[in-house]
Amino acid sequence: MGAVDVILALAKVFIMILPGYVLTKMNLINKQHTEGVSSIITHITYPCLVIMAMQMDFSWEILNNCKYVVLIFIGVVIIAMIISKLLTMIVKLPPEQTGIMAFMMVFGNTGFLGLPVLDGLFGKEAVFYGALCDSSFDVLMFSIGVTLIRQAAKGETKMSLGETMKGLINPCFIGSLLGLVLFICGIQIPEILSGPMDAVGSSTSPLAMIVVGSHLARIKFKDMFTTGPAYLVCLLKLLVAPAVALLLVKLIIGGGTLFGTVIIMEAAMPCAMLSVILSERYKADVQFATKGVMLTTILCMITIPIVAITLQYI
Repeated sequence: MGAVDVILALAKVFIMILPGYVLTKMNLINKQHTEGVSSIITHITYPCLVIMAMQMDFSWEILNNCKYVVLIFIGVVIIAMIISKLLTMIVKLPPEQTGIMAFMMVFGNTGFLGLPVLDGLFGKEAVFYGALCDSSFDVLMFSIGVTLIRQAAKGETKMSLGETMKGLINPCFIGSLLGLVLFICGIQIPEILSGPMDAVGSSTSPLAMIVVGSHLARIKFKDMFTTGPAYLVCLLKLLVAPAVALLLVKLIIGGGTLFGTVIIMEAAMPCAMLSVILSERYKADVQFATKGVMLTTILCMITIPIVAITLQYI
C-alpha cells in the first residue's frame, strides 16, 4: 500500500547519515566539529526553518486545527512524562536518561520523514495537515522538550519554575513564537529576506543527519543492539505514542477524519533527529539519544505500515 514510499523515505535518511559516519571514521570530523554544527542548527538553521514553515495565509480553520494539535500533543507529553517517571522506578532508568526518553517518546521526525510518508500514503491534503502538525509541534519541542533535555543533562527529574522559564529562552522557541505571530498577523516576510532564510532553513535536515552519522560512528555496532533502554524507547515511540495519540484524537476530535489520522501517523514517526542535537547542545547523554534515533528509524519500516493499515479499520 504505502510500504514502498515508507522505505524510500527512510532510504533518504540513511543516505544523508553516511557522510557524517564516513568522515568520522576517517578522523576528519571530531566531537568539537559536531558540537559546532549542533550550535549552528539550534541557533540559526532550525529557527529559519520553523519561521518559513509558518509562512502560510492566515485562516481561522488552520488556527483552530493548531489548537487541537497542541491539546493532543500536550496530552501525549504529560502521559510520556508519567510513563518515564514510572519506568525510572521500575527498571531503574538513570535520571540522565529519563528526560531524554520522555523527549524521544513524544517528539518524532515529523518533517523530513513524516511529510514524505504522509504524501505517499494519503496524498497532498495530508501533507498540508502534516506541515500544520509539524509547525505546532516545534512550539512544544522547544519549550517542554528542551526542558526535558535540560533535566536529563542535570541528572534531575524535575526543574524549578525559574529554570523551566530560562529554558524557554532559546532561539528555536523564539523562532516558533515569531513564526506563529507572523502567521496570526498575516505578515509575509519580504522576498529579499525569505529567500535566504528558506535556503538556510533547508540545510537543517542534512546538517542534523551528518551529526547523527558522526555520533553513530563513535558507537560500537554491537552496543547499538544490546542496550535494553533503547528498545524500550522503540516500544514507547513506535507503538505506545501512536496508541496514546489515537485515544486522545478519539476523545477530542472524533473518528473518521483525515486530520486526526495525520496526527496519529505523525505520532508514529521515529525519534526526532533533534533529540541528538539538543542532547549535545545541553551536554546530555548523546549516545543514548543516538541509539534511540537509529533503532526507531530502522524499526519504523515495520511499524508505520502496521499503524497505517490499522487506522483503516478503526
